[in-house]
Amino acid sequence: MNEQDLITAKLFFNAAFPVMQVVLDDDPKMNARFRNVRATVQICAKEGEELLACHLIFDCGKLSINQGPAAAPDITLSFNSVAKMNTMFRGGAALPSIKGFSKPALLLKVFSLLMSLMIMMPSARPKDPAKQKLKVKMALYMVTRALSTYNKLGNPEMAEWCRRQPDRIYQFIVDDDSKTGGIAEPAVACYLRVKAGKSKSGHGVYARRSPFVLFRFSSVTGALKVLLKDVGFVEGVEQGCVEVVGSPEYAMGLNDFMAVLQGQLT
Repeated sequence: MNEQDLITAKLFFNAAFPVMQVVLDDDPKMNARFRNVRATVQICAKEGEELLACHLIFDCGKLSINQGPAAAPDITLSFNSVAKMNTMFRGGAALPSIKGFSKPALLLKVFSLLMSLMIMMPSARPKDPAKQKLKVKMALYMVTRALSTYNKLGNPEMAEWCRRQPDRIYQFIVDDDSKTGGIAEPAVACYLRVKAGKSKSGHGVYARRSPFVLFRFSSVTGALKVLLKDVGFVEGVEQGCVEVVGSPEYAMGLNDFMAVLQGQLT
């Protein structure tokens, strides 16, 4: 099993799949679709005797992601290689074999949710403001989770970068497009905490410590310009799309890791 393909698959399982909960929470149609669903869906790839698997447990609009095979899944999506599984989740031409055709309604719902991840692809440029906010929220939630996962998977550069830091918060905030001044709730907020080699991502504004580095996007529109690479990161700072407060060296280091991860997952 190719090591790079394996890392990418684990990033999908641990960082991309959990953000499907954002879709279930924020997309009214998807919320209604899964409101009464209780089911387990396994996604796996087998090469030789090696099996890489995770399973999704749906419980009336709530989703949990569990690593490893499920005891008795309602549906199983199987790929004959990890590379092909990664290809599908990047939006490419690869399809799984399916066990669970006896539950067609559930199968269609699951595929619609999996395909909702495609909104994070660079080619996805939604016009609707709600979809734009959803894209930004999913992308930032995914990349902060991916950064922590990358460290936990033992990437040497990421592990060393985390090891050299005592206890630091990297905060991401996206101001609402309609903000008119004064104090307002951000449209999106998430963070990465790094402490002596360990890392953890989270949603919202970290309240117990001031950020070591704050990435503050001026608006959802400004965040999209940076995420879609319509402007480079430095250019985005110059144009006011994003403000960086804190150590420029560590901010650029984190941005470099983010670029690597986005390249692997999209």
